[in-house]
Amino acid sequence: MSMNSNRHENHFYEKTGINFQKFYKEFKSRLSWYLARYTKSFEIAEDWADEAFIQALLKIDTYDTNKGAQIHTWLYTIAENLVKNDYKIQQRLPSLSLDKEITENFKLINCISYNDGEREAQGNVELETKVQIIKSTIHGLPDKYRKVLVMRELENMSYSSISDDLGINLSTIKSQIKKGRKLVRQKVQSKFKNIEENGII
Repeated sequence: MSMNSNRHENHFYEKTGINFQKFYKEFKSRLSWYLARYTKSFEIAEDWADEAFIQALLKIDTYDTNKGAQIHTWLYTIAENLVKNDYKIQQRLPSLSLDKEITENFKLINCISYNDGEREAQGNVELETKVQIIKSTIHGLPDKYRKVLVMRELENMSYSSISDDLGINLSTIKSQIKKGRKLVRQKVQSKFKNIEENGII
């Protein structure tokens, strides 16, 4: 997400004492996963998350610090309202790009990367094992798929940022990520089934 002026960011800091760019980096991915429950598509959820951050930046004067609500809670409310209002108008839900099992475990990869006591995978050995399987599978892919999936799924980079960093056109990046995800799904399914049938060995 790009902001054309520092004026709003400075005002955001004056109002909250929080650096907006750091706030964005900390909560962008978590907010996107939260919104994905409505959109059923992480890509669309990311777009709505960006819009919510923009709205929060522009409307920071409406944030009432006296009510005691944390700034990220206020942000989530803005985002949820944006998505729900759009859904009422559009009356559609996009299909998932991955099957539920893989999608949920990609979510866990994101969650366990935070050290704030809110890790969704904490204490669940089976799910953490599946996360590690996905991570190792990604790192074992052919180079062209490994690079883009690490950047997309583990580092939470946008498609456009990946394209810029690697100097590869956007359509190729999307194609490589799609094929890489398919390879991951094929490689982990039998391992997941073995865990579910035989437990952690």
